[in-house]
Amino acid sequence: MQFHYTAPQTPLEVMMGGYFCINAIGQIEPGDGKKFAEFLRTSNPPPRCAVYIDSTGGDVDAAMEIGRLIRGAWFSTDVGRYQIDFDRKSVVPIAQRKKFPGNCMSAATLIYLGGRLRYLDEKAKFGVHQFNFPSAKGEEVPRHFLAKSQTLSARISEYISDMGISPQFLLMSAETPSDRIQIVDREKLEKLGIVTGGLTGVNWTLEANNGVSYVKGERDSIYGHHKVMLCYGKDIGFGFWAVIETQGRANELLNFGLVEIVVNGEDIRIDVSSRIERSEHGIYTNVFANISEDEARQIAFSDSFGVQVRFSSEAELFLGISAMDTTDGKMKLRTFFENHKR
Repeated sequence: MQFHYTAPQTPLEVMMGGYFCINAIGQIEPGDGKKFAEFLRTSNPPPRCAVYIDSTGGDVDAAMEIGRLIRGAWFSTDVGRYQIDFDRKSVVPIAQRKKFPGNCMSAATLIYLGGRLRYLDEKAKFGVHQFNFPSAKGEEVPRHFLAKSQTLSARISEYISDMGISPQFLLMSAETPSDRIQIVDREKLEKLGIVTGGLTGVNWTLEANNGVSYVKGERDSIYGHHKVMLCYGKDIGFGFWAVIETQGRANELLNFGLVEIVVNGEDIRIDVSSRIERSEHGIYTNVFANISEDEARQIAFSDSFGVQVRFSSEAELFLGISAMDTTDGKMKLRTFFENHKR
């Protein structure tokens, strides 16, 4: 597989950020995982870079290695090729670029799953089939080949789980023999959470750490990786905690004067400016506030909640986290509240 990195081309593109991309093209060969790791080391693309895939497949293990590297580097994935149009390039503020349709087939789909955000346009083709060990075919399969095939299947299952993808992806792939390919439409891929576009669904979990338990909603989007939590600790009572990917806005997130928990979209605003604790940790800004039992009830029984950080109440734009849908977390949130209320 060949990897090509494109950085910003003009001073304006450099100033605006973005305009970074990687093209991953061709057959996936054994050793391409190490090749991609070295490519990242030498090219040093930034987080949130897009990886465009155009491949009919190849080595499964190498594909999973590449996918894990993509996930660890905070890249998104797309299908096709995204290239500078040198025929139209001139002295302009922003260079002309073209996106060409492409294929993401067989093992290449495992690379695609590595993207934190995953895009697919109408001209792209996404195809799946059974993942088999190359030599484990036919009715008379030697025992050692069968063992290798079963081991590979287990590694693929583990990889899909680690990427946060539904097991339905593996079942869908298993429906088609390895000598054929099933083209899957975008609507089905969106229903399975394989195609996310610029916003993933919210994953709700119940966790505990250092004597504090909490229900956490976690979501990734073009605006960052975000978490909102309804917390309870014996010594602190109820609390609201948000973890915001800073994306170069640490000063504003730490110092803007107005901080509000927003509930049910923006129908309810809870001003916590006077009781907020803020800190920066790596790429994140943490926001914590003690809240009353009544405020905790509003959050626990809400349809959505998030946090807005603004310069003042007159400011129309905000930083923070748009209200996260609680549909998949309602039972956890309500049970959590009922178990801790006085």
